[in-house]
Amino acid sequence: MSQNPTALIALLEQAEAARDEAIAQFEGSRKAHEGAQKQLQSLHDFRQQYQDRWQHQFRQAGGMEIMRCYQDFMTRMGEAEAEQRRRTEHAGMYAERCRAMLIERERKVAAVTRLIERRGQEQSLKDQRRDQKATDEMAARLSSSGGGLMSAKSVTSSSF
Repeated sequence: MSQNPTALIALLEQAEAARDEAIAQFEGSRKAHEGAQKQLQSLHDFRQQYQDRWQHQFRQAGGMEIMRCYQDFMTRMGEAEAEQRRRTEHAGMYAERCRAMLIERERKVAAVTRLIERRGQEQSLKDQRRDQKATDEMAARLSSSGGGLMSAKSVTSSSF
């Protein structure tokens, strides 16, 4: 019982569309993850530069009020960096889920493609067998009726 080739083609088109959507989603998630990583690196670099600059300043002179402001700011920068790290990890996990979905959809496209190819080969084999059977039947008919045909031709040729 073979499936309708049109149905298989429609299934393939649907699988390819889902795969294309997964590619777009994966690319978007990958770019978002890269952006989050760059943002995290920028925050880390800024925090480090700020810390280095103010530590140098504190060696020269600094009041207690400036020290508290510095510590408060460094605390907020640490919190911002931690939050960005969480966002980066979340974006990475999302990108990984998108990658897994893309792989699954690629597999489905490949499976449907293989099914279509196999059905095509099966149909081709059926057609070859049918043609061979028809040829064999025709040869058998000609062989069995060919002797009588030859006799009639010989008789007709010799009577003229």
